[in-house]
Amino acid sequence: MKTFENSSISIQDFVKKVEAALEGRDLGQIAKFKLQGSELLVIFSKLGTTELKYKIDPQGAGFKASLVSEKVALTHRPLKADITARLARVMEREGAQCTL
Repeated sequence: MKTFENSSISIQDFVKKVEAALEGRDLGQIAKFKLQGSELLVIFSKLGTTELKYKIDPQGAGFKASLVSEKVALTHRPLKADITARLARVMEREGAQCTL
């Protein structure tokens, strides 16, 4: 996922909504989010660790997150597109516009 954005809520509130939506799902068991200043790390951990780092730009009441780097575990490479598409669908249900 290259970008995602929401024009009506902060990144902190959006991450909380996504984490709540992922609770109890398989994807929720492997996906974690860490806010660090103006960056968001999306970490997938299972048989290796993949990190996607997004730069967060505030936009009015919302935000835009742009991918700045990624470290993909060798074991995750065949599944990366599927996993990120699944995460994007969850984010879109929570009000984000995503670009893969």
